[in-house]
Amino acid sequence: MTGIVACIAIFPLAMICGPLRGIPFYWRLIDCSFGVIGIIPLVYCLGLLKQIEKND
Repeated sequence: MTGIVACIAIFPLAMICGPLRGIPFYWRLIDCSFGVIGIIPLVYCLGLLKQIEKND
């Protein structure tokens, strides 16, 4: 669950700190895409873990 929160936290972090560091907008979008790509397997694994817990 912590990894999912970290992936979601990339969005405000990139949009707030990006302009402060002078990072172009399209690079910030690339940074945000890592959060989107990273959350997909984490949500899948979370679903599998819930299934395992339910079976026990």
